[in-house]
Amino acid sequence: MAKAVDIQSEAFIIRSFADRLILRELSDLQAVMKLSDIVERLTEHGLGLAAVRSLLASDQTKFAYADRRWVPAARLEGLGRPLHEAARLLVDRFGGPMPIELLARDLAISRTADFAIIEDQLRRIGDLDLTFITTENDELALSEWGFLATDETLDRAYALNGVDSDSVAALDTKLKGIDWRRPDAVAEAVRKVAPVHLKDLGAVAWLHLCPQDQHAQMLFNAREFLIRAFAIPGFIYGADGLLAPESMAKQWIEKTINLADRLTPEIEIEDAQPIEVKPEDVDRMVQKVLSSGDDSVTAVSLLEQFYEITPTVKTFPDDLENVINSLRADPKVWWVGGDRFRTPDSAPEIIYGVPEPFAFVPSDVQDEEGELVDVELTDEGLSTSLRRLLIHPLATDVLDEDIQPALKSLPDQLRLVLKGIHRELGTFPLCQVPTGYLSMEPKIQEMVVINPEGEAITVWVNTEARLMFGLLDWFFDQPVESGAVFSLAKRPNRPNVFDFRWEEQTDPVVFITTQRMEELRVLQEQSEAKSTLQLLQEVMGHWPKGADFLTILWELNVVRRTSRRLVASLLSSYVCFYQRSGSPVWHFDAKKVEQGFDKTKKKFIRK
Repeated sequence: MAKAVDIQSEAFIIRSFADRLILRELSDLQAVMKLSDIVERLTEHGLGLAAVRSLLASDQTKFAYADRRWVPAARLEGLGRPLHEAARLLVDRFGGPMPIELLARDLAISRTADFAIIEDQLRRIGDLDLTFITTENDELALSEWGFLATDETLDRAYALNGVDSDSVAALDTKLKGIDWRRPDAVAEAVRKVAPVHLKDLGAVAWLHLCPQDQHAQMLFNAREFLIRAFAIPGFIYGADGLLAPESMAKQWIEKTINLADRLTPEIEIEDAQPIEVKPEDVDRMVQKVLSSGDDSVTAVSLLEQFYEITPTVKTFPDDLENVINSLRADPKVWWVGGDRFRTPDSAPEIIYGVPEPFAFVPSDVQDEEGELVDVELTDEGLSTSLRRLLIHPLATDVLDEDIQPALKSLPDQLRLVLKGIHRELGTFPLCQVPTGYLSMEPKIQEMVVINPEGEAITVWVNTEARLMFGLLDWFFDQPVESGAVFSLAKRPNRPNVFDFRWEEQTDPVVFITTQRMEELRVLQEQSEAKSTLQLLQEVMGHWPKGADFLTILWELNVVRRTSRRLVASLLSSYVCFYQRSGSPVWHFDAKKVEQGFDKTKKKFIRK
């Protein structure tokens, strides 16, 4: 049997339409041993093998794995029960009106009865049993999906049907002017406000057709209302009771595929052994990679295509490793990290080095005594607080970092801060990524990054240059030029695939307002003949109450590309810069500029 997985209500709603498509095919095929049989029928809806297997294995209320075959769980649950109850279970788990012919076929299998007899009995049940209604499309639906009331009081009717009075009132306002006595009133209302909850819509109709007056005629017929609702062309019924345009089905499927990546329970299959990758298998997979042009091919997709193995299979980790190792050993394809392979040397040229704007601008300005103005100090000459800050991830950048040891425990999700220069170039430095979070091999890697809307982009990683490339479009989608915060998280069983999300916050010390960025660009235009010390003084002149080292560092870097050590050295060695006791903030005193370099720091100048 499939192992139970805790499925949240929102996820249940998202996946229910796809579950219904799968149940339709399971009932039609009677039982499925080879999943490719069912996937072939669902390809037009966008559901692949991995998604189907994941959905099957993660909801045992709908699907059952028995005798090495997948079947509707309601079929097994209905064994030994009266026909009407077995039918109710199947329709309920189906999650929408179920074709009578399909329902009869499923029940005939479980009851080893004649199909024609079962079909005839179901039609009589639909006509006589108040639990069901028969739609105009020859389907059975459950009457409980609609608003069931006649002469009840308002509060009792709402309570019995689980509807909210405020929601009904709001919907009633939107539908003002509808004549609910007309036969086409339901269709008119649905087209006006869809997507709409069927029970809320029924409540509005009931309000007008059964007014709270003991002498009024009760004209609302719940069964007739549902029959008319389900007969409206171009609309589908969702698991949360929503009657929605058919166009929403595509959105539901897309969200379901995204959800399926996170539903990875294992299924117990007898005698499961890792696959043996044979030479002829490698040849076929290599040809698949080479025929994909500029696109990469994943070992996960090759496992699915050639072996029908997905992450829900017990042997998946070993199978994936076997395929990856076999392809890495073949020189005709290029391994670009994780489980990704492509045609050799098919990556963009820009990713093979560090872009020129990251180079530090040298300064050879001298003072009146012929000494260099912009000098770096050894650690011993730096302020104690600055010495500690030099290894802060937000102080480091490409070409200006000391790679830190790997952490004993790596986080599931990274909080990353975007700086101005990287926003402009669509890059991101690996110095903010904890050592060990990404594999350092191979040197050039391809990642797939997916945002909350399901949009994916290819990001290239050069572990030698210590940079990610290819994020320009997403970085320019948000207006913050420096200090925007985003998260990055690995997807389980998807090597080198990450979830990306902008956070609703900025980093307090790296954030630079748009107005301030314009001021700093004016300084940049005037910076050519100036020392970095002069530029630092001008930057700090904006902060009469002082500023954090990281704020100073990244504002100065907008004006001139400058290393963290040089900024820390200038703050530590020129008298005009100071900190108050117990404060992390640095101050600039323009009156002390003429006092120049602190002579006691001269012995700490780096040679």
